[in-house]
Amino acid sequence: MMNLEQLRSDWDALAKRDALWAILTDDSKTDGGWDVREFFETGEIEMATVMGCLGDVGCPPNAAGAALDFGCGVGRLTQAMARRFAACVGVDISEEMIRKAEALNSYAHCDYVTSVTERLPFGDESFAFVYSNIVLQHMPRKLALGYLREFVRVLEPGGVLVFGVQDSFVAKDMASRVNKARDVLRLRTRLKAAMGRRDGDMRMHVLSEAEVREAVQPARIVDVRLTNTAAKDFNGRLVYLNDAPRAGYVGKQYCVVKAG
Repeated sequence: MMNLEQLRSDWDALAKRDALWAILTDDSKTDGGWDVREFFETGEIEMATVMGCLGDVGCPPNAAGAALDFGCGVGRLTQAMARRFAACVGVDISEEMIRKAEALNSYAHCDYVTSVTERLPFGDESFAFVYSNIVLQHMPRKLALGYLREFVRVLEPGGVLVFGVQDSFVAKDMASRVNKARDVLRLRTRLKAAMGRRDGDMRMHVLSEAEVREAVQPARIVDVRLTNTAAKDFNGRLVYLNDAPRAGYVGKQYCVVKAG
């Protein structure tokens, strides 16, 4: 099973090659094709979508508190969060990503931290809001579940946690199974080429709703929504779906509130 040190090594290599494309792997944006302004605008749009969702379910986070962006990369979402919270921290396993995040940062109250440990480097009840998207799906189940428990630990009473995972894979026929294998091989080949290596293993991992519900206890799940985060054209544009895809990965976003 891939460990944290292997993950760190892979994402450091990707960050050195093309950090923006590694985060949002749009085929039209390879080899430095992302415009920095456009890239960060996707983070603003995503955070506006998430905050609108939280307003709809009656769980707006405390803007006077601190926010945590887990798996922050170069700060695509962290800076959008910084515009909404009194303090903001982005944490990532890759030192190279953090270096780039600091270089691109526009907010004095936005900090970045590198962490290669299973326990987050923050005290209990430190954050009013914790957010993570398109991150846990790249971690083996055991690591991802451990981080869900860590999110709850660092969340303050009354705080809000929102995260996305891939819940399952729908394969209704042989063709969809073949497409899954092609997608996995295609992603792994592209990432390995970007890292200039033939080893590594950047798989998509799933977490069932039952596993998620157990991991976030004693916090309470108040909303679950289907998302387009596994779609080939996702490209940082978060959309909530009325129905699960007929084939392929099923993305879910969870909103969790810790008792006050």
